[in-house]
Amino acid sequence: MLYYIAYCLNIFFIILEVFVLLYVLKNMLPFSMALKGLIDVLAMPVLMLVQKIVKHSVLRCFKVDISPYIALIVFFYLSNFCSYLMEA
Repeated sequence: MLYYIAYCLNIFFIILEVFVLLYVLKNMLPFSMALKGLIDVLAMPVLMLVQKIVKHSVLRCFKVDISPYIALIVFFYLSNFCSYLMEA
């Protein structure tokens, strides 16, 4: 049972990584406006949570929004943790 829960969470975190990565790449790649809006809708709930946390930390002194990069790192580690649980 634990294997299936870890497997589902692993897939969930990978999907979130893809949404955040598309958010980072949306201005560099030629996406249509509709697709850019869809990427914003899918990624913003996660990014708003990270932005609230960053706003109250020492990282708020940066002029650049680093919340997508922090979210990518966190989701990467959570995905790897779920993979580790599946192997055990």
